[in-house]
Amino acid sequence: MFKVRIKMENLREIVEVVSTLVTEVKLTVSKDGLDAKAVDPSRVAMLVLHLNQPIFEEFTGEPTEVGVDIDKLREVLRLSKPGDIIELQFDGKRLVAGVGRLTREMAVVDPAGITDPKVPNVSPPARVTVKMDDLRQGIRGSESFTDHVTLSVDPESFTMHSEGDTDRLDLRLPKEALTRIETKEAVKSMYPLDFFAAMVKAITADEATLHVGNEYPLKIEFSMGSGRGEGRYLLAPRVEED
Repeated sequence: MFKVRIKMENLREIVEVVSTLVTEVKLTVSKDGLDAKAVDPSRVAMLVLHLNQPIFEEFTGEPTEVGVDIDKLREVLRLSKPGDIIELQFDGKRLVAGVGRLTREMAVVDPAGITDPKVPNVSPPARVTVKMDDLRQGIRGSESFTDHVTLSVDPESFTMHSEGDTDRLDLRLPKEALTRIETKEAVKSMYPLDFFAAMVKAITADEATLHVGNEYPLKIEFSMGSGRGEGRYLLAPRVEED
């Protein structure tokens, strides 16, 4: 059982990040905060997030696990407005949400029926910290003509390349436009654009760190709740055929 109070904006951020991959998620509550892991049904992408206690206005209760329907949390968000404090309380059977004078009771999902993925140890050799506005611009320019994107990192720049049957787009960011770039050699991998775009659009932080290798899973690290939590996406590469 637990009870938390959280700002509407922070709950919305959690919902958006999780809903890129799944419609149901298992939340693990402990003295350190709240944790969640998720993998999409095709097992192409994975999410790991941790929210520290300070992200909540109030955080009390016993260590527990609860399965949550993300669409029901969206319905709670629709009852609220920016600046509202949303109360979530789990009594062991039902999840109760409070928004102002409104109280919404919701059935929960059996956490035993939700996939609990084993998180692989992924350490791509290149690391680059990119402004999210730059990535979003590149995605907006690519979505109309392709379903994949190639990310490249060399010691001097980061490049996002998109190519369709007749069109192509390149977003090249020199190291002066990046917060950080670390690589000893040039690397590149191709990824499915639908997953990559959904991840980028869900992140509200100003920047994120991308870890890239040669035909290697992509790791995206980002902060949540104004630095009071962190998330990590993993995305399998799309291997080019000879």
